[in-house]
Amino acid sequence: MAKKNRVWNAWKQVSPIKTWFHRKKKVNQWAYIVRDEYAIKAQKAWFRARSVYKLLEIQERFWLIKPEFSVMDIGCAPGSFLQAIRNIVREKIIIWVDLKEVKPFSYPNVKTIVQSIFEYDELSKSVIDIVWDDRFDLITSDIAPNTTWVFDVDQYASVELNIAICEFSDRFLKKGWNMLLKVFKWEDFNDLAMQVRSRFEKFVTYKPVACRDSSHEEYVICFNKIKD
Repeated sequence: MAKKNRVWNAWKQVSPIKTWFHRKKKVNQWAYIVRDEYAIKAQKAWFRARSVYKLLEIQERFWLIKPEFSVMDIGCAPGSFLQAIRNIVREKIIIWVDLKEVKPFSYPNVKTIVQSIFEYDELSKSVIDIVWDDRFDLITSDIAPNTTWVFDVDQYASVELNIAICEFSDRFLKKGWNMLLKVFKWEDFNDLAMQVRSRFEKFVTYKPVACRDSSHEEYVICFNKIKD
């Protein structure tokens, strides 16, 4: 995987965002404190969650988000991904989707849909009602299932959510463009990998430094959608 990351790093363009991430030392999985350095940084920078630093590192390394991109962010609560995306795309349309109501932003180009990714027909209609050109330049997701604390159950629920997003991308992501997913990676990951391979030319998995060492979450960066 390190080799794959080096290959893609060689291809990436220089990002306008410089976050200067450094690989952290491993700590005991029970030793972390909820208000860790990234939570404190997020609060001081007026970001809604520490997860924004995961996206910023991915952006620095792979330059997925570009000015004037239209973006759909799935599983958006509480909205930190959207804050970072909006800083880059500026006035281009952004749709964010979540099962629950999210505290709104005042940006006129940001539209909210409160629906499940599994409700394909209803969600599709909601998207089409908002945008005339209903295909996006990028789909991002930081989605996670409601955890049961039974790891096998939570891990497969995470895979199922991401497979649903893959199916959604068939209709709503432009050909040749990219997608970012987050998954709890374990034995069932191959089920998701098969779905991604059937739709995209390449993919890599990547774990940002802001992810806690004890977490099994990784990001799947899908490059170049094959079919229109």
